[in-house]
Amino acid sequence: MTAVAQTCYDVRESYRSPLVGLERRYADANAVSIMRRHCKLGVEHGRADTSPEPRWQIREEIQSLRALRDDLIAEWIEDVKKWIKIGTAKC
Repeated sequence: MTAVAQTCYDVRESYRSPLVGLERRYADANAVSIMRRHCKLGVEHGRADTSPEPRWQIREEIQSLRALRDDLIAEWIEDVKKWIKIGTAKC
């Protein structure tokens, strides 16, 4: 990393609230729990002894998890854009 890039990085970091880190960890934990649940549902859906009604419910829940995942990704993108904007405005 060049000296200028390092300075810009330091500026961005100095503008971050301590709560941002906590929010990020919470979002990361949510993402992991969504992924775990999605995997478990996928395994259950793929079992030969799973009847059609539970399979339908599993598909519905997976769609819900995908929507949650997409919302988290959109939030992360907005956060990154915001922090890049703050960092580049000061560099």
